[in-house]
Amino acid sequence: MKKQILVSFLARKTLKKKNGMIPVYCRIRYDNRIAQFNTKIDVFGANWDSQTTRVIGNNSKSVNIQLEKIRIDIIKKYELLMDGIMNVFKQHNKNMKSLIGIEYSKGSYKNYITTIKHLKNYIKTKFNTDDISLNKLNYDFVYNFSHYILLNTKCTHNGMMKHIQRLKKITNFCIKNNYITNDPFIGFKIKFKKSNRVYINNEELHILKNIKLNKSLHKIRDIFLFACYTGLSYIDLYNLNIKNIQIGDDNLKWIFIKRHKTDIPSNVPILPPALIILNKYKTQNNINGIFPMISNQKTNIALKEIASLCNFNKKLTFHCARHTFATTITLTNGVPIETVSKMLGHNNIKTTQIYARVIDSKISADMMKLRQKFI
Repeated sequence: MKKQILVSFLARKTLKKKNGMIPVYCRIRYDNRIAQFNTKIDVFGANWDSQTTRVIGNNSKSVNIQLEKIRIDIIKKYELLMDGIMNVFKQHNKNMKSLIGIEYSKGSYKNYITTIKHLKNYIKTKFNTDDISLNKLNYDFVYNFSHYILLNTKCTHNGMMKHIQRLKKITNFCIKNNYITNDPFIGFKIKFKKSNRVYINNEELHILKNIKLNKSLHKIRDIFLFACYTGLSYIDLYNLNIKNIQIGDDNLKWIFIKRHKTDIPSNVPILPPALIILNKYKTQNNINGIFPMISNQKTNIALKEIASLCNFNKKLTFHCARHTFATTITLTNGVPIETVSKMLGHNNIKTTQIYARVIDSKISADMMKLRQKFI
């Protein structure tokens, strides 16, 4: 049975001030323990009713409203604390859902839904309950949750860290709102492993362009290739419309957008192969934008089939197109990394430098030029 919390107020007459006013303290009783704090509200002794622990007389209403607000706020925080992490997480997701398209994407919301599903299963498995109170969150809880994800889901290390990152956002929210005072993440380091970015090289790009495909796969291939030549992510390509295509200062066609993920401008000149694909689809009056997009999940399933038909020994996803633009299309062809970073809409060039590390052919070409100087 859940223990009850008692919230009351008292005027500390022994702390009477020179102006004759007395500070009102809030007293909290829980599980045979008592805590109290100064409410920063002062009253005259004659106006304090110790029976009701409220103010009487003129202008008492506004002061009593303040005291009641303090009492309700404490009880709400206590109930959140007792209801547990799942309750706070559910409320976060509910708020997040209401802001889809304004502050968050559907994809981000779905990721939090997956995290809370894993968290629910973990709590049920380890504690044989549906929830755990916030005051029981600690390093051990976080550490064991990370192991649970690795052992009981298909998540890689980095995928697991994404779930832990989302949990940390929730616990930070609890700390900021004084639901908990101790940070359960103290001592736990969120660290992502460096992974190779999968991209299409020039030879594979040639195969992909020329392979014969059925009508549905043909469309997926076109959209994927357009992304390879522009660096647009799935969601940015999904939202792309004819208004985003404008003439730049060079009198050539450009894509002018703000990245959905970061709201950072990403302005990209349209290369000739991309322009051919654009002209093919821009007059087809597709419902959502220029291209006949299907869901990201279905697109990736189709790309897996295309990769198999092309005999690619790599896992092809739509995000590989963005990696291809950064590597095969731009950096390998000598486009400065600062320019590539700007076109990709990165807010930090360190993000772009990840691509520079994976281009062995570019390193080889650069070193070949250097060798010539020693001959």
